[in-house]
Amino acid sequence: MNELENKIKKLELIIKEKDNIINEYKIKELKNTSNNNNYINRIKELEKEIEKYKIYCLLPGEKLLSIKFISIDQKINFNTVAKNIDNFSKLENSLYEKYPKYKETENFFLVNGKKLNRHKTLDENKIKDNDVLTLGIFEE
Repeated sequence: MNELENKIKKLELIIKEKDNIINEYKIKELKNTSNNNNYINRIKELEKEIEKYKIYCLLPGEKLLSIKFISIDQKINFNTVAKNIDNFSKLENSLYEKYPKYKETENFFLVNGKKLNRHKTLDENKIKDNDVLTLGIFEE
């Protein structure tokens, strides 16, 4: 819980810094300064940072779930956090960012012995907090 509170505080600081830069930019723009590109680039960087932390902002009915991926060949051991309303495909893509070679194989995923549907949400797939998802590869 402390980790989540720290991430929320970091998000608040990033948003505040972004707002300050926007205000500075508006003032500089009025003075017709040539540094506008620096401000625009920094705002874009901050917006990317905000996107990273948005997952920790929850709406009613949303929950954060800690998910662990393992593979049958024991080459994957990956932990991540997702919202219960996220499509499983989003979680799958984050796995492939960490383990890109598995993106090239035809995979299936199991939770508690049941095959997952990548087009359904975590809730619809009955994935719960601290579940372990197993990746298997269809062999040709």
